[in-house]
Amino acid sequence: MGFFRKAKNKPASPLNQMVSSKVTTGYNTIKTKWAEWMASSTAGFTKKGWITALACLILLMGSNSGYLIISAFTGAPRVAIKVAAIQKPAHAGDMGEPELQANISPQEYLRIEKFHRYMDSLARDPTGRRIYDGITNKRPGLMDIVKQVEEYYQQFKNKEK
Repeated sequence: MGFFRKAKNKPASPLNQMVSSKVTTGYNTIKTKWAEWMASSTAGFTKKGWITALACLILLMGSNSGYLIISAFTGAPRVAIKVAAIQKPAHAGDMGEPELQANISPQEYLRIEKFHRYMDSLARDPTGRRIYDGITNKRPGLMDIVKQVEEYYQQFKNKEK
């Protein structure tokens, strides 16, 4: 069957060995530099300074632990997950395509179309390009939405025919 057969030791490729040694060397260098910096930073501490620093650390960690323990017993109960019945959507039994409904009047569509033409003319004109860039920078997805609305309206119009 071969399920429990011992894997053969494959020699590592030279590239993998080189990368591994570089990573290990870099890690050891960083670790050494950090230790040297910490040693030089704390070289001037006296015994009294070390005791004070340790006492502050113990006080800080102890108060944090105490707060967590006390808040676990006295805090307001929190419900992480609410269990509710799942409601069946009204269209769950439908198998056909959903009907498209045009929520855009022809007048609104004409306004959108005029706006699209205006923006296109701004984009083509060298002086209007600054205005176009300003508008599209303030509203990054505006032109995409305009195109989507036009496509949706055209799709609806084609469905009606």
